[in-house]
Order: sequence, then C-alpha cells, then structure tokens
Amino acid sequence: MNPQLQKQIGVGALAGIILAGLIYFLLGGKRAELEAVNVDVKTLQDQVDKGKLLKASYEKLREEVAKQDKRIEELIKIMPSDTDAGEIPYRIKKIADDAGIDQVSFSLKPERKDSYYTEKPVEFEFRVGYHAFGQFASLISGYEKIINVSNIEFNRKTDSRSVYPATVRCTISAFIYNPEPPPAEPVNKPAPAAKAGVKED
Repeated sequence: MNPQLQKQIGVGALAGIILAGLIYFLLGGKRAELEAVNVDVKTLQDQVDKGKLLKASYEKLREEVAKQDKRIEELIKIMPSDTDAGEIPYRIKKIADDAGIDQVSFSLKPERKDSYYTEKPVEFEFRVGYHAFGQFASLISGYEKIINVSNIEFNRKTDSRSVYPATVRCTISAFIYNPEPPPAEPVNKPAPAAKAGVKED
C-alpha cells in the first residue's frame, strides 16, 4: 500500500476519533436533557393511560347511573299521589268486598316523612275467613300503586257459628313521592354604588 495513502487514512481516522470525541463532549449536556425529556415522556404516557382508564370507568358509571335513573322514574310513576292516598280506604273496601271479607273500621295514623317520600298509614280491621284473607292479600299485591301491608294481627273468634272465624287488624300504607327541594342558593346583594363627587371649578 502506498505510504502516502496510509498516512491519509491514519490522519482521517484520527480526525474522525477527535471529531467523535468533540461531539460526545459538546453533546454531554444535551444527553442529560434528552434523558430528562424521556422521563417526562414516560410520565406523560402514564398519565394518559391513567386518563384513558378513568374515562372508561366514567363511561361505565354514567351508563349505570342512567339505568338507575330510569328505574327510579318507573318507580315514581307507580307511587301514589296525595289524591290516591286519600282514596285508599274506599279502594281497600272494594278489594275487601271482592275477596269476601268484611271491613269493620279504618283509622288514619300519623304520617312519617322521609327524605324522598311520605308514608301515610291507615289501620284497618276486618272480619275474615283465612282463605278469604289470603285472596284479599293477593288482590292487594296487584294494586296499581305502591302500597304496603304491615302489622297483621289475627284473632280467632270463639263463636264457632260466626260466618267469619277471625278478625284481622293491619296497617296499609301509601308512599307518596316528595323529595326535599334543593337548598336555595344565597342571594348576592350588589355592593352599594359609590357616590360620584361633583367637581367644582
């Protein structure tokens, strides 16, 4: 090989090494910046992934809330109104007649208010046959509005000649939907306007 060519190759290789060293030295600070940027990118990517998971959870939760709202709307439709509650003693009398039991009396009991409804209980007394009372309970379960039968007390009659072998006391309650209104927002009074001074010449 030509000595001149060898010398040129050696000089070129040496220049390349020196150039690479200079580049490495000069870009030393940039490498630290690049590493910091890579860390930031990873942190941002983690936050983006977390945000995607939160969004997916939010969408699922929103769908569930919409389903529950629909169910609540359906329940509200079958809750009695004040008018329905007022008619309950007469409607129950009709159901009792259809079941073949005798309504002896009824009395209104104190209302019980809750956050979303008011319970309006009515206590009834019936003269009944056991099978007929079962028929009555079945007809009550088919009532078109939400009512509840509770505190059922049977008393067997000692007179075997009676058409009705027992008396029953029970409470039948209507639940009227009446959520509490949202709290009123405070009224912000405007600050009194400053009086403009009259400038005299």
